Order: sequence, then structure tokens, then C-alpha cells
Amino acid sequence: MTARVAPATGPWARVGTFLARRQYGPAITESVGVYAHNPRLMNWFVAFNRAVEKPDHVPMKLRELAVLKAATVAECEFCIDIGSEYARRAGLSDEQLLALHDAEGSGLFDADELLVIAYGRAMSVTPTAVTDELVAALRARWGDRGVLELTHLIAWENARARTNAALGVGAGGFSAGRACARPASAGSASLEHAH
Repeated sequence: MTARVAPATGPWARVGTFLARRQYGPAITESVGVYAHNPRLMNWFVAFNRAVEKPDHVPMKLRELAVLKAATVAECEFCIDIGSEYARRAGLSDEQLLALHDAEGSGLFDADELLVIAYGRAMSVTPTAVTDELVAALRARWGDRGVLELTHLIAWENARARTNAALGVGAGGFSAGRACARPASAGSASLEHAH
């Protein structure tokens, strides 16, 4: 995919790219360049991203899994690519990444993992499919604080994913040559996806 907005090359783009490379690696430079066209929005994007992604109450592996599920539903190439890598770093196996489309049927996920996958999906489909029972199960496991943490993470992933998809920001190569989760519409077809 080619970005629909050419990455900026000015001072904001250079500073943003430098900082992003330090945190994420060179694969994020295209998206930073696109966002650099509007420094005010880019600064708020970064600030909110840090606030929402800061580990708080729900274990990191589950946070990354919820975000990745949301990315697969929104079908953002960049988000699935980086999300697969971060989920792998948090402890998900390649088999789990490849089975995310059928998590319950795969037998590879425990109850907590299935719960956050269900919430990630329910929040990300249109219209949303969140039920009282699902929120009650999350609350029983992580309390109100955990429910809010997961809700903001998943909502933020939807905002990032839909922004990237609209602007044509493609995969950055974070999962190049390795297993990568698939967009929800891909289902079980052609599970291996090298970016």
C-alpha cells in the first residue's frame, strides 16, 4: 500500500522520525512522516498514545492481544504488522498469531486471552457488539479500572487503525518474514503473511 498523503520532510518530520526510530525502529518512519503534516495533531497523538499504552492494571500480553484483535477487525496493515510483533514480544506464539481468527476453536488461548479477544472484536465490529455479560466478565476479572484500561486501548487502536487505513499507511515490516495475524476478512485462507 502506498500512503495517500506523501510523508512530510520538514523539521517536524525529522524530529518525529528520530524519536520514533529510537522507540519503534525504522519501520515507523512512513507513518510519522504522514502525521508530521500537522504538528499539533502529531503532538497530541503521541501524548495520548503514551497515556493509553502505559501499562497499568491488565497484564501486557492481554493488552497486546486485545489491541491486535482490534487491528485485525479494522484491517489496518500497519497495525496488524506492528501489533503482531508486539504481541510476539509479549509472549504470544506464532501459532496463536495465526489462529487469532478462530481463537476459541483453536484451543491455543486461555480464558483470560479469550475474554480480551472477545472484547477487542466486540468493540471493533460495526455496530459494536459489546454485551452487559461481556463487560461483567471483564469487571469480575480486572475491576472497573481494568475495563476502562482495555476499553481505551481498543478504542485507541480503532482510531489509529482507521486513520492509517484511510491515509494508506501500509505495513512497516515489523513482522517481515515471520508469522503475522491476518485481517478478519481473510479468515483461515492463506494464514502465513510476510510483510
